[in-house]
Amino acid sequence: MAELQPVTNTTQTSICIPVSTAVPPEAVPQVGGAGPLWRSLLFPRRGQRAVEFGSNGSNLFASLRQAGVQIEHSMSQGEPSGAASFDLVLEDRTNGRPPARPERIRTLLAPGGRWVVALEKKRWVGMAGDRVLRRARREGFETIETFYAYPSLRSPRMLVPLDWPEPFLYFLRLAVGVSGPRQRLLALGARCLCALRLHRMFLPNLIVVARRER
Repeated sequence: MAELQPVTNTTQTSICIPVSTAVPPEAVPQVGGAGPLWRSLLFPRRGQRAVEFGSNGSNLFASLRQAGVQIEHSMSQGEPSGAASFDLVLEDRTNGRPPARPERIRTLLAPGGRWVVALEKKRWVGMAGDRVLRRARREGFETIETFYAYPSLRSPRMLVPLDWPEPFLYFLRLAVGVSGPRQRLLALGARCLCALRLHRMFLPNLIVVARRER
């Protein structure tokens, strides 16, 4: 895995949280573009089957097709052909609107399959991200992981795991640098959000990967 490089001070991030024990750089891996982002998360291979909801002309998942994944597009609430046999269910929420989709996502996936939701908003994902997580838990997905693509989903430079506070706090320390009184106040708020597991709701994008284990 590539060595993590500090972010320059041109970033607009305004929170800095001092970290007494440094987290290994591998906790916040570097990526370079949407293709490496999905390869590092999903490990696509030729012959996998996927169905995509909400593409609306978007090419967010184009690199998966280039890797040999067979992607079907579904624009209605009817179940796509070959239900319960997909390796991936892809949901593009970068336009801010929830796509039409079946009542049950888990039933579309074969054991080991993953439901991938890419959320993006102008300011923060807010309740939209919380609804995705609650639905994944309600449908019984055994493993649910969340990530932040910095600075954006389409041009990411870092992939930040959000299910543990340490990688996120380490990323903030790198992204901000020297802190002032305002940053220290915001850092305290960020620590509280991390403790409540709400920090991922206040980011401009969120990737949810929910796996059906059986």
